[in-house]
Amino acid sequence: MLKSKLRLGLSLGTVLVTLGLGAQVVATPVQAATHAVATSASTKTGSQIKLKGAVNVRDLGGYRTKTGKTVKAHVLLRAAALNKLTKADVQKLKKTYHVRTDIDLRSKAEAAKDPDVKMSGVNYVFDPVVKDVSQQFSLTSKDGNKVMQDGYKAMVMTKQGQTAYKKMFKVLLKNPKGQAVLWHCTAGKDRTGVGTALVLTALGVNRKTVMSDYLLSNKYLAASNKAAIQQLKDKGADAATIKMMTDMMSVKKSYLNAAFSAINKKYGSVDKYLQKGLGLTKADQTKLQKLYLK
Repeated sequence: MLKSKLRLGLSLGTVLVTLGLGAQVVATPVQAATHAVATSASTKTGSQIKLKGAVNVRDLGGYRTKTGKTVKAHVLLRAAALNKLTKADVQKLKKTYHVRTDIDLRSKAEAAKDPDVKMSGVNYVFDPVVKDVSQQFSLTSKDGNKVMQDGYKAMVMTKQGQTAYKKMFKVLLKNPKGQAVLWHCTAGKDRTGVGTALVLTALGVNRKTVMSDYLLSNKYLAASNKAAIQQLKDKGADAATIKMMTDMMSVKKSYLNAAFSAINKKYGSVDKYLQKGLGLTKADQTKLQKLYLK
């Protein structure tokens, strides 16, 4: 039987997949297959872009702001790991979605282990939100919800996290008009989710829409998460471990709200955090809106 308290780096003689905040779970061949094949895309806002070598890839185009404007299509993309992109995937991202910049929010160790597929003409920006995933998000508690909430607070409050998101906004501000910026982590749900929430907020999208976009990761990672949990069950994991890992592989309102609460406590609001914590001026915000809204 597995111990109820899993440790990062646990080896069971099978492949380990590192999720968004570093919780490592066992991957079966079924998971590997489902993780690599995306569902069919549609023109619906928030739908997944169909790629063979990546999942949870989405175009933020179509979201409406509080002033009635709309995020432009094919300029802001979010994704999970890009280390298995096919040639066709690369061409689709470049030709159809006009990707010009790839922002990698993963740690140095993650990027070294599974480097992004190189895309000619696309600028790669290494921008780690955490230095060491295993230390910052180690399983010191059996409560997966607490681990995740603490991790989300750290992403927005630590110097490392703020430096990363500040750099992300600088890239967005310098992006040539008509070109797309894509940002990603490993599962595309936590570091990417927080970054996306900050970008959408800066563009004037309301909290309800921001949260709805964030929660879509549960839909697009459902198959691979289910396979991973089944693998843990097959290896004899107890109920407490299953619950903990299920919580850590999910996205929940309470996780993102933990980040927002930490921000509000110190800065008063997300808008003030963008200004004081990340150095985004009102002029910068106006420029962002001109670049990415219509």
